[in-house]
Amino acid sequence: MEYDLSRIDYTICGITYPDSLKILPSLDEKVQQKFVVGDKNGVLQCLAIKDEEPVVQFKTLPGRPITSVQLGCSSDSHADKTFAASGNEVKGYTRKGKVFLTVSTLVAETITSMCVIGNDLILCSGRTVTHCKDFNEMTSFTCEDRILDVAAFNAPNSTRIRLLLLIANKGTAIADNGHLTVQTHINSGPSRLAVPKSIRPSEICAFYGAANGSIGLISYNKSELKSKCLVDGQGLGSVMCVGWYSNHVGAHLIVGRHDGSIQLYLTNPQNYEDKLQLKYSYFCGEPITSICGGCIGSDEPEVLATTFSGRIFGLRPRRLLSTAAILSNIPAEALATRRLKLENEVARLEKQTANERDKYQKNTRSLQSSLSVPPLLDVQYELEGATKNGWQEARITSPVPLDMLFIYCNNKLDLETDSAGVLSLCPPQNEKSSDILATIRCQTGTRRLWIHMRSTKNTTIIENIKVLIYVLPAGAPRVSRLFKFCLPMLPFYWQHENQESLNIRRCLCEIHVTGTFSVVEVTSWLSEALPGELPRPANSVKFVRSHTLLNTLLSCEYERGSAIFKSDNISTIADLKDIISNCVVRKGLKININYDISENCCAEAFDIIEESFITEYKKRQEKNLKESLRMLDLDSSIENSEAKSFLCSDYLRVWASPDTSDETCFEQLVYEMEKWYKDWCKLSSNTQFSSSEFKVLHQSLKNCDTMAVKSIFRRNGSMEFVEKV
Repeated sequence: MEYDLSRIDYTICGITYPDSLKILPSLDEKVQQKFVVGDKNGVLQCLAIKDEEPVVQFKTLPGRPITSVQLGCSSDSHADKTFAASGNEVKGYTRKGKVFLTVSTLVAETITSMCVIGNDLILCSGRTVTHCKDFNEMTSFTCEDRILDVAAFNAPNSTRIRLLLLIANKGTAIADNGHLTVQTHINSGPSRLAVPKSIRPSEICAFYGAANGSIGLISYNKSELKSKCLVDGQGLGSVMCVGWYSNHVGAHLIVGRHDGSIQLYLTNPQNYEDKLQLKYSYFCGEPITSICGGCIGSDEPEVLATTFSGRIFGLRPRRLLSTAAILSNIPAEALATRRLKLENEVARLEKQTANERDKYQKNTRSLQSSLSVPPLLDVQYELEGATKNGWQEARITSPVPLDMLFIYCNNKLDLETDSAGVLSLCPPQNEKSSDILATIRCQTGTRRLWIHMRSTKNTTIIENIKVLIYVLPAGAPRVSRLFKFCLPMLPFYWQHENQESLNIRRCLCEIHVTGTFSVVEVTSWLSEALPGELPRPANSVKFVRSHTLLNTLLSCEYERGSAIFKSDNISTIADLKDIISNCVVRKGLKININYDISENCCAEAFDIIEESFITEYKKRQEKNLKESLRMLDLDSSIENSEAKSFLCSDYLRVWASPDTSDETCFEQLVYEMEKWYKDWCKLSSNTQFSSSEFKVLHQSLKNCDTMAVKSIFRRNGSMEFVEKV
């Protein structure tokens, strides 16, 4: 990398939420800036760095968790004001910590993001956007789904405010005067916004970070809202925060990710659509919740970041972190004071530990009956959708180091973990049992762990798989935290698409469900089938998702008493039919299921993935060939002249190709194609399952004989059936 930055730790606060750290602008001739940070304990504190030590300017009392911290715009009179959101309330603080503003919204949900522009305050809580004019609540409106982030811009030749919203499952939209005027879909699922400081106040332009790790640009020009991906997200963690860092080279976009990595991308102020240049990358080991740039510990700019557990650190040029450079700027009296302060702090902690130990021993010897309530282990966890190989990723993040994890599942399950832990599987006592019990022993200091899970192939699953994970911390008290994951039956459908994608020519199969059910009940059906967050229940719900491996679509459109599901994947239709039937039987509802299977749906769906199927077949063949060449004990350091005598050009090319750890998904594709045939025979009353034909299909798929596969898939006709449950 081009920048030589090194880490310096400043202080520790409580657990932090995204976008809860801000650097205050410098209002006088002093270069060094102060910063404010809010944590889950409800404490908002303003700090400055003097002689490499944090100095508290003001600190509030604990209260409700602070979920967002914002500053006024730099061109506004409130630039020196700090706004902190906790619950459904926002408080404004001066630089000296005095409360000058309190705004309470009528929405019961927690405020997760906000924006301040002039005397306008925009608050986002759940699906509701509240606009406060002169810091008094003026209007509010509701969006189709949850608001992830917001940015405000001045309307040209007007006093109105236009909002750029990031909406879950919908992409991005422009809101003007309480109405969504234009909307566009972003497949990557944007989660955070960063507005360039050099753009005009009325020009709508912002960078976004997405859940799949990608970075892009959103622009609005001539009533057209469009987005462009600038950095691909393959192999990168999901973006949790974005900020700006400026030095003598230019303005950089700072990206903080869930995997603990930080990147600095140089932008082109003349044309923000240009490719971003990666200048620096750093890994800290735990999720980054907030990040920004400024002059904190010295007169030169640095990157300031907070982690999930509350660690606040800076990334400063290495030459400023040498021992000689630091000691030369600190007086001897300050060093002596610092040493005395540390000694007093150690003595206080030792005394507090001894008092707590005595208190615990007295309680254990007491004859009075009482309950011992251990503290709850504050752990964040989430489950991602399936990748091309079928793996679902469970992300577990803890503020304290982890020791062990115990995993139990009553179904057969494939498990993997990252390098931070060692996985051990316990065989079942009964050979016919399908239960699984696994333990993960974490390395020292592990606070973040990723667990990959997928259902074992060729196993019949009639309902979603339930996984129990017990998390045990490394420290005392030895208490565990239990998490329950429900693996959906259609884990591949987690990429969101726009409604226009259905207009592309596809051979769609359809399920039409009618009966006495509500929108909430349909949402509960889909929660067992689809991964991720579903749209909030409304009078009418429409959304489209795509298959990460096959690129097939699933359209869901439902209201009270009626639900229509369309897909060009016949296995999706068959699985949805079974899921809905099982859910209805459990609740005792009466419904009618009418399903229509289009003619040649399997053949036309295979045409879509034929190119990727052939590509994966070639990758599988080259992988097998390279494994065979390794058995010849060829020395890769010797010249190819010795190998040319007995290796052809294709073998030499494969041998010289770099090693890749990417697993081919050819076997998964073969499994999906075979499932298509089985589901077709299950749904069709005129087509019986033929074991001989299935063997021919299996061999054709293994040998990548696409013509033979198409000929088998084109033997079927169109069927329509009605089933009552």
